[in-house]
Amino acid sequence: MKYPSRVALSLLVAMFVSLPAAAQSKDGFTPLQVKAAKQDPKFFTIDESTIKIETVGPTVGMQRKEEPPTPPPEDSKIDIDQIINIAEKLWAIIEKNKPVVNIKVQYANAVPKGIDHWSQLESWKLPKGTIYQLTAKNSYGMTMINVRFQVLRTYGGKYKGKGQYLTAVTVEPLLVEAGWGYQLNLTAEVPDSSVVNVGTSEDPVAGMMATLTWKISTVVKDSTGKGLYFLQGDGLFQEVGGPFDRGLKDKVSKAVEKVSDKVRLE
Repeated sequence: MKYPSRVALSLLVAMFVSLPAAAQSKDGFTPLQVKAAKQDPKFFTIDESTIKIETVGPTVGMQRKEEPPTPPPEDSKIDIDQIINIAEKLWAIIEKNKPVVNIKVQYANAVPKGIDHWSQLESWKLPKGTIYQLTAKNSYGMTMINVRFQVLRTYGGKYKGKGQYLTAVTVEPLLVEAGWGYQLNLTAEVPDSSVVNVGTSEDPVAGMMATLTWKISTVVKDSTGKGLYFLQGDGLFQEVGGPFDRGLKDKVSKAVEKVSDKVRLE
């Protein structure tokens, strides 16, 4: 068995410690990191087969912060079966190992066309969250990325007793650990084309595909990947693509294709 070089072992002392910004080079890596990567590139190379996301569990005891209701729009402007996202489409969660998201204002929703704010709807259920852990190892089998985050959503909103809509769909980082010489960026995206009505015209149910994209960077290599989540206004929530189970790649691919086809047909 080949063990890490002496250079790599010495670098472990500095793992999970951030250097001052002044010491960073233009691309975000220090001269010392560049030198170390040349001497031991395997230490700074992610084994992409080890990237995985595990479900840790549901969030417990979440509460919804009530906001003053927004004056309701005129009924003539509302089209309950045309569902759109009037909030964020693309936003950063983590940039260079630092959480940057503000979940109070950075989120997506799926509401009737003509609505100005989610508070114009009623009967919202309590927020729900599911906690995940994203990990990745380098070529020596050492864990270089360890991130815990929760996918949040509020569902069940109605307009005058009709429909089931979504709001406050976002991702909150809970723990971010990155090995020395590693950078993690995490973004969330909800394309307009992924917001659909999976119910009927008379009783709509909002559907949404949310994509979580990560990029793990070192001097040697960038590794990227995605996790896909499908949400509905009736509370349905499921993972449909990503490294949730490395042994089921074909099944995951088919699930992503099936949902994508559904989105295109709507």
